[in-house]
Amino acid sequence: MTRASRRLAFCLLILAGGWQQVGHGQSSQDPQSLSEQKAQADEQRRALQNQIQILEKTLDAQQARFKAAGDALKATEKAISHARRKVKQLAVQRAERQASLKALAAQISDQKASLAADQKTLAEQLRAQHRSGLSPWSAVLSGEDPQSLGRELGYLAHVSDARVAMLAQINRQLAELSASQAAQTKEQLALEETLKALEAEQKQLAEQRRQRKVLLAKLDGQMAAQRAERDRMARDEAQLTALIEGLGEQLQKLKTDQSHANAIREDVLSKLPQGEGLKRGIAKPVNGPILARFGSNRPEGGAWRGVLMGAATGAPVRAVAAGTVIYATWLRGFGNLIIVDHSDEFVTVYAHNEALLGGVGDSVRAGDIIAEAGNTGGQLDSALYFEIRHRGVPLDPQLYFK
Repeated sequence: MTRASRRLAFCLLILAGGWQQVGHGQSSQDPQSLSEQKAQADEQRRALQNQIQILEKTLDAQQARFKAAGDALKATEKAISHARRKVKQLAVQRAERQASLKALAAQISDQKASLAADQKTLAEQLRAQHRSGLSPWSAVLSGEDPQSLGRELGYLAHVSDARVAMLAQINRQLAELSASQAAQTKEQLALEETLKALEAEQKQLAEQRRQRKVLLAKLDGQMAAQRAERDRMARDEAQLTALIEGLGEQLQKLKTDQSHANAIREDVLSKLPQGEGLKRGIAKPVNGPILARFGSNRPEGGAWRGVLMGAATGAPVRAVAAGTVIYATWLRGFGNLIIVDHSDEFVTVYAHNEALLGGVGDSVRAGDIIAEAGNTGGQLDSALYFEIRHRGVPLDPQLYFK
């Protein structure tokens, strides 16, 4: 059996030692990811605090508007009360004026009736005197007793003067009553105009009160919603604060654990096997994140014997060290697979490739492109599965990477 055949058989025995189909796993959390989470939580908390401050200012402004609207409503309701009181007073005055005008009208009617009766009596007296032919001239010419005629004429003159005086007095009273009636009628008209203006003002004030009550209800609802939002934000901020404190404690614990782990790691690294063909400090075969770490649990069971690295389809896959290609073909569960021998019983394995660019027996140098990444062999997403083995034992590739 040739040397290359022996190497191929050796590699196939390695692969038969429990390697199953590769899938994604979960990477463990490290201090850097926790620090990033803490920084994000801090930023969210600051943003929440800013929002709470803005909301507080908005609430203050709304409360000021609410107070102003309340003061305006108070003034309106006081004005309505004053207007209603004034209307009632004017209504009483109007009733008094109407009663007074009614009484004046009755007096004027009585005076007019009295005047008419006196005028009628005076007219009858004048007519009787005319019928009797009694006058100063007729008395002189009649030849009757002058003394008797003088007494009659004096009596007639006295009666006539009394009637004339009474008629003058009645006319004066009628004039005074008419003037009083005109003045009170004028006051009544002014009172009616004032009442109309007050009633219109009452309607306007009632509408203002309705609008201000609507505004107050609206502002009250807005403030209630804003207070609820502020309280919700405060609860969120408190939760974020608790999260940040928890992350800080966890980060501190991780840093302590990491410091201890680093000491252990340095001890492990000092004992790692190395050969002329493969030593610590090699470059990664692809530039991509570690999707599954060495030794972590695989979704379908078992532990990873290498690392799964993210890589876009067609991304170059490079040899990590100089060596010879001893296997390059498709294999169930691994897809297009290439294995490189680095002497000193070190081999590296590259699986799930889209294309293999090297063939068995090819010599490669560190950094040479030997394949293109893909998702062959049942891998769901494009990725590269990479192993390092020494004498058939899998080693953690991350301990060898730069």
